[in-house]
Amino acid sequence: MAQPVDGLIVKFKNAPTHERMAALSASVRSAETERLHRVLQAARMTEVRSRPAGRAAQHFSFGRQLPPAEAQAMAERLRSQPDVEWVELNARERLLQAAPVPNDLYFSFVSGADPGQWWLRPPGETAGGLAPSYGAPGVQNAWSLELGRTSAVVAVLDTGITNHPDLDGRTLDGYDFVSEREYANDGNGRDSDPGDPGDWVSALDVANEPVLYQDCLIQDSSWHGTIITGMVAAATNNSIGVAGINWNGRVLPVRVAGKCGATVADIVDGMRWAAGLAVAGAPLNANPARIINISFGGSAPCGNLYQDTIDELASHGAVVVAAAGNEQTTPTRPASCAGVVGVAALARDGIKAGYSNFGARVVISTLGGDPAIDDGLLTVFNTGLESPDTASYGRMFGTSFSAPIVSGAISLMLSANPRLSVPQIIGGLQTTARPHVQAGNLPFCSVNDFEACVCTTSTCGAGVLDAEAAVRFAIGAPLDAGPPADSGGGALGWAWLTGLALAVLVLARASGPRRAGHKRLAE
Repeated sequence: MAQPVDGLIVKFKNAPTHERMAALSASVRSAETERLHRVLQAARMTEVRSRPAGRAAQHFSFGRQLPPAEAQAMAERLRSQPDVEWVELNARERLLQAAPVPNDLYFSFVSGADPGQWWLRPPGETAGGLAPSYGAPGVQNAWSLELGRTSAVVAVLDTGITNHPDLDGRTLDGYDFVSEREYANDGNGRDSDPGDPGDWVSALDVANEPVLYQDCLIQDSSWHGTIITGMVAAATNNSIGVAGINWNGRVLPVRVAGKCGATVADIVDGMRWAAGLAVAGAPLNANPARIINISFGGSAPCGNLYQDTIDELASHGAVVVAAAGNEQTTPTRPASCAGVVGVAALARDGIKAGYSNFGARVVISTLGGDPAIDDGLLTVFNTGLESPDTASYGRMFGTSFSAPIVSGAISLMLSANPRLSVPQIIGGLQTTARPHVQAGNLPFCSVNDFEACVCTTSTCGAGVLDAEAAVRFAIGAPLDAGPPADSGGGALGWAWLTGLALAVLVLARASGPRRAGHKRLAE
């Protein structure tokens, strides 16, 4: 995507130098000013600011960055005027340096041929002897334009948060919206502590409370909210651990899920509170988020409650990003609702991950990892099987972990241009996406071919997320741009946790590989 343009530089014929202009009579200066106004009027340009540029030229600015095509059209209109000698675009020159490389221990490597955080590095890389990473979003390239700012808050609606050295100072004061004490696992209902006590379900739980846990899968604690928080905003360039997408980002932890998942009422209240809206019984959120990340989903259709909530959030400038799900079928809600950025998962090679849902409501695709192709997405973790234990690092697979990549990219977009509207954000992601990867030996994704398959714009969204191009779009976006609000994607539904942690390899002080699966949610 071409760089946006900061106005035009125009030289009038026989224009006096700026130095000489100051010495000319008032009548001559007035005549030059009248000539300028006459040319602008003939070129159909209004609200133009002019200042000296170079020896005798003028810099025309328009109060916003201009898309290249619009700037070229304006330049042509000026060039057609008989008083104009030449016109150039005031293009932005790039710093001639490589993309920033953070010094986090696991960003570049872990040990031997281990590729570390390959999912953050430029697309097409072949580190560690793996296939080219055509599915990578190019976050490291985006850092050349924007490292991120604290103002671009991402709310993570999930299981809560645990302590981790790579998350110190990266979270804001969140809230616990889990209302049912039987599932909350922290001894109380809603409160101001979004800490994650663990969401494990044991065989003993099921034996002692068969009715309460009848629809729950036996599993270890997932630390799902901690993982996603680390992907978005792990402390970066601090010489330890891993990097996050937004170097300076802040996450608002909103706990909506305990054992067996979350209820609709808790989810919707968490969404509204995260965006800064009033929720009965909870204090007003002092740090409203414009990005709401949801890596849960339900199989029911998008209902009125969820859609109304999504629409309300959009009217307040908050965009919802949701995982499409991991059942090899159509997207779960909220990814299936209008106005949500529904995200499908890709393997390292850019082909749809075998587990990922797909369909017309997907807005965009990005990495989720695929154990058949790659070694997953390295980020923060915790070694605890039940209660929190040692802060560590692990590798993740699932659409749950595709969604925060998109949320992190949006946080860079809003860092570069906080005035973006929700339609602009969604439109920017779509128009800057790279084309889907093609593979002649694989079928196109369909109801009959739903595992590893080739994506199209009708099954996996507009294309492959390009974080660098999305940030460029944000820098040059006009204030009135953007697609219709109904660009695909969702509202929350919640029957199955879309955090498909197919395999988690703990890299620090762990007992070895761990496996977790789908989690049933209460409706």
